[in-house]
Amino acid sequence: MDSELQHLAWQQARRADPDLPESPWTEGLSADARRRAWLAMLAALTAAEREITTLTAHAAQRAAEHGADYPALGAAAGLTRQGARRRWPGLAARGGAAAFDRRAERVAAAHEQLLVSDPVNIYGHGN
Repeated sequence: MDSELQHLAWQQARRADPDLPESPWTEGLSADARRRAWLAMLAALTAAEREITTLTAHAAQRAAEHGADYPALGAAAGLTRQGARRRWPGLAARGGAAAFDRRAERVAAAHEQLLVSDPVNIYGHGN
């Protein structure tokens, strides 16, 4: 698998650790160097996933604030109306922003707890 997002994640990983090889696909890497490279890729992609989750939630909230209902939210996110309702409960009902803000805060707190409790955090955050 060779995607633009994967290359962007690798660039981010190398910014965080310039001692990484030029690419995780580089020929002749030792097992240790290759493991370190793929762990760095995993960390960068996980950080991107958290950011995308936050940005997606923000976009859904803003769309709902401007009148989007669950069918429209679902269509934009590639979900059914029911799928959108499950993903963003309370968002489209009565403006939904307050209920959604509380849920977003809980999700952010849970992600932060994962970072703090992650014993294999190669960027040195947490324990």
